[in-house]
Amino acid sequence: MGRPMTPKVFPGVPADLVEVVERHGRVVAAGDNRAVLADFRPDRIGQLIASPSLPESLTSAELLDLRPEEGGLFAARIRYTAADGGQTVLRSRWIRLPEGWRVTEVRNLPATAPRMTTAGPAEDGSDTPHWEGLRAGEVRVPRCDGCATWIWPYRPICPRCHGFELSWVAVEPTGTVYSWTRTWQPFAPEFSGHLPFVTVLAELPQAGGRRLLGILLDADGVDPLVGEPVRAEIEGAADSGWPVLRWRLDRREVRQG
Repeated sequence: MGRPMTPKVFPGVPADLVEVVERHGRVVAAGDNRAVLADFRPDRIGQLIASPSLPESLTSAELLDLRPEEGGLFAARIRYTAADGGQTVLRSRWIRLPEGWRVTEVRNLPATAPRMTTAGPAEDGSDTPHWEGLRAGEVRVPRCDGCATWIWPYRPICPRCHGFELSWVAVEPTGTVYSWTRTWQPFAPEFSGHLPFVTVLAELPQAGGRRLLGILLDADGVDPLVGEPVRAEIEGAADSGWPVLRWRLDRREVRQG
């Protein structure tokens, strides 16, 4: 094994923070939970404990770089090595509080979107055609055969004409941001290692303005704007057996507009 690399410390980083962050990496690798918790921002301990995902047996920690960010924050990337040789990189953000430097955010890198264990059709199978459409690479939304009203979420009867004949139609997988939220809390076990992430409710003009939820890709540090264009991407099936819909900001259209 080669020598540890010298961390890249960017201009503007306080000298005392470098020592604090390197010590933090060592206590994490040593499994010193008391010391790790002491480095966490007091009002976010519950969130920070469950945010990252690390192997149980760590042998070392190596600070890769430390840089200033907006709002008085400093971002550190630390690479942890496990007993089996596997490596995991965490990005922690630090802030100076009256009691000293504290971790205010931590996440695994690269930033990836979580996958809910509930991904897939409803128990009654009513929305199965939507999920089958994703498997075929399409975004399918139900539409009334009688009055052409788009219906989402799925209902067995048209709310406009009360007809029962519906068809699942593939629509252009583009829309605009209707609303969005950034999730910081590990509300489910599968969120560990993926926090924070952004969920977008996108409005589809090609489907009568119906709105579909999806996690935003490449959203680390990004604040979407209401009305911004997004394009759907379909992430292939994993253990759940079903692909899932993701959104990606399509800022090319904004630049060209």
